[in-house]
Amino acid sequence: MPKKKEILPTGWEMKKFGDFLTESRVTGSNGLVARKITIKLYGRGIQEKLEKRSGSENTQYFKRFKSQFIYSKLDFLNGAFAIIPEHLDEFESTADLPAFDVSEKMNRYWLLFYVARESFYKSYSGEASGSRKARRVHPEEFLNSKFFCPPLPEQVRIASVLSSVDDLLSASRLMLERWKKIRNRTAEKLLLGNWEIKPLLKVCSSIRVGIASSATHAYAEKSEGV
Repeated sequence: MPKKKEILPTGWEMKKFGDFLTESRVTGSNGLVARKITIKLYGRGIQEKLEKRSGSENTQYFKRFKSQFIYSKLDFLNGAFAIIPEHLDEFESTADLPAFDVSEKMNRYWLLFYVARESFYKSYSGEASGSRKARRVHPEEFLNSKFFCPPLPEQVRIASVLSSVDDLLSASRLMLERWKKIRNRTAEKLLLGNWEIKPLLKVCSSIRVGIASSATHAYAEKSEGV
């Protein structure tokens, strides 16, 4: 939530989430047959919910559609927010996972980055209803919350920058996991005496150190080393 007496950048305005979001309540099926979704914590996405046992036919579910913003009432304070992707279009959730149509005046990914900040969702700790172990943030409270909103073009630029950083982090994590596997296999062979050790320059014409900006750059000149 915005702080008092904060100076707004040019073009930014104080708005409510309800100015851009409309709750969707399209009736779906019941818990026995619904294709269900679950939201990961800390802004890590959304996925199909796989259950070992069928749900109750007495539980009402609602259809959710691609590009909608969705959150968990129960896990709002744990950053359970997402944008519904195309492959989960028309999947369903109960009212405990409310979904919202996003106005064309707001970039949905900027919205997701904004609410997925720990400083944002933790600020609702005093407003969530329920016991300590089951505090919920209801749509009414969320939609009435005020925030500083930049113009749409700036929202798009901000979302683009943050998406690029996230892509880089994902690629770095993937590369790290690959190097961990290589390291573990190498260590096992070395420790068991199964490898002949040679200086690196014996097998490489040159050595480069750094992080490649893309896969194409990384492998464009294989003959020159690693």
